[in-house]
Amino acid sequence: MDDEDTGCSTGCAIDMLPVAEVTAPVEGLATSHSLQWKPNVDDSILPVVGRKFRTLQEGIEFYMNYARISDFDVRQGTFKRDRDGVIFMRYLLCSRQGVRGGGRINRLPDRDVGRGKNRERQRRISNRLNVSQQAFLANCVKTNIGASTGLRFCKEVAGSYGNVGATDVEFHNFKRDLQTYVDAGDGEMIIEKSKAKHEVCSDFYFDYQLDEDDRLARLFWADPSGRRAFSCYGDTISFDATYGTNRYSMVFVPFTGVNNRKRCITFGVGLLTKEDMDSYSWLLERFKCAMGKTPLCVVTDQDPALRVAIEEVLPESRHRFCMWHIMTKVPEKIGNELAKDEKFRNKLNAIVWNERINSAEFEAQWNLLIDEYNLTTHQWFCKLYTERESWIPAYFTDFPLSGLVRTTSHSEAENSVYGKFTRPHSSLVEFYMQYESVIETQRYRQAKLNAECEGYIPEFKTPLALERHVAQLFTITIFYELQKEIEAACFYSRVVGVREDGGSIYYDIRGECNTIFSVHHDPKGLSASCTCKLFERMGLVCRHMFLVFRDAQLGQLPSQYIVTRWCKHLACGACSGQLSVANGSTCGATRLWADINTCVGLVGSNTERQARLVDVLKSLTMEFASDGNTGGPIKGNRAAIQALCGV
Repeated sequence: MDDEDTGCSTGCAIDMLPVAEVTAPVEGLATSHSLQWKPNVDDSILPVVGRKFRTLQEGIEFYMNYARISDFDVRQGTFKRDRDGVIFMRYLLCSRQGVRGGGRINRLPDRDVGRGKNRERQRRISNRLNVSQQAFLANCVKTNIGASTGLRFCKEVAGSYGNVGATDVEFHNFKRDLQTYVDAGDGEMIIEKSKAKHEVCSDFYFDYQLDEDDRLARLFWADPSGRRAFSCYGDTISFDATYGTNRYSMVFVPFTGVNNRKRCITFGVGLLTKEDMDSYSWLLERFKCAMGKTPLCVVTDQDPALRVAIEEVLPESRHRFCMWHIMTKVPEKIGNELAKDEKFRNKLNAIVWNERINSAEFEAQWNLLIDEYNLTTHQWFCKLYTERESWIPAYFTDFPLSGLVRTTSHSEAENSVYGKFTRPHSSLVEFYMQYESVIETQRYRQAKLNAECEGYIPEFKTPLALERHVAQLFTITIFYELQKEIEAACFYSRVVGVREDGGSIYYDIRGECNTIFSVHHDPKGLSASCTCKLFERMGLVCRHMFLVFRDAQLGQLPSQYIVTRWCKHLACGACSGQLSVANGSTCGATRLWADINTCVGLVGSNTERQARLVDVLKSLTMEFASDGNTGGPIKGNRAAIQALCGV
């Protein structure tokens, strides 16, 4: 090879010819033989004697690229320097040439294979993942699939482990290389990734704070879909800290609500190193800033730091303790003997979870139970009674949509989903990608439900036009709940008393359990209210009101009882199923893999199509490798990891 800058000679620079001769003069081999193998490559990249390069590095990259396309491994051998210390000669060798490590190769005689002329030559498995395997492992990282499982998937696609072309060591090394890549600047990478998303879409909100050692201490982000969803379903939220999602023990805090199908929906998330008042106040401030308004009600556990932070940052919001957290502590607080008393537990649950009693009735029933079981001096029960206005449903009956979320069970259910996609040893970059995978799955399922229910005609239980009007307005989930109320109004409820006072009509209605509820009806204003408070608690018309509307021969539900958050089509577009903000190049690569997989699926077992597809791919590979835009041969997993991390 001639190097025009250094004037070095061709023959001594590169020890590689178009036809590679494999010899075995090494001691320890059974025989000495000579085999020749000519790679089938395009003439444009085939090495020829006399080819010239501008620099030595350009020549090295040319031959390394030739070896990669020819599907054999090459290593760089010895080199020579000039008087100024500049390298002017480099030997490139086949990876099987010579003995690496300074020892000798002592091969044992082959026992299970023939020793004749027809003995099959076995090629060494390459210790390098190909591009498709790297892309596959990158997707495995996003969905928290381990290297061993990834290898098994690749084996099924390739047909056998031998066809994979790499071992489990290379698959595990990809994860190792990823950890090494992000180790030095994990927090910085996730900040840069968020900045890049904000540049692409200004509606992507994020903020962060560093500690005194310049380490990431607090982080909050909310994408456009989450912010739009809050504008529709942000009346009541819950959030509950989750642990063990990353290697830094940062607490993961997702803000969760309920959509118009009563499914969990995530508005935004935060990461905190500490669970103190300052950290929660900072997080709530960022949440409030991102969403532009405050929720009506916030449900959390009894964390005192959270209580102070909510009072300080969200004074307009009603703070409610999670009933589930409180009730799960009962057995450990009352002792083994009372904890085993099933009668006591049933009585306590009947009082605490009852949404149809008022505050005075609750207090009377609670005091009777406490006196009966001699718990009047029990410190924990006294504390619960003092805080009763923060968790007992009887104190929320007049609060709008107070029954929507009365526990953090929605948060816990969503947190368990995040837990399946994350691991305690994950870096922040990995966690961020896994979070995005979960949130996209959540929104995909919402879009799927919307598509399935669009135009769906349910089975009606009554001939009422009112029932059909309700089916047109609300999502199928809400319709089925209202249908139960309509059916109960027609078949299981009856009016036992009617009286008129000042233009208003009062109905006494007996239900299935012989409980009597009173409905106040204004015929002129088409308004009604019921003592069961279902509409106030959930925004759903109760059976008692439906009975009154039926007797009034209403064919449509009055507009004041159509709660927008339960309707099918919302103007905010939160139900459109739009996914998170994604990088354009990443989306392009994803679409490319999807098109390739679709093409492979269409080829199927047709041998003619298979051969044609292989020829097309080989032709494109040679074209792309020789156009000068490949940036040289890919070494290791770094390029794939950079594309995965996006920074």
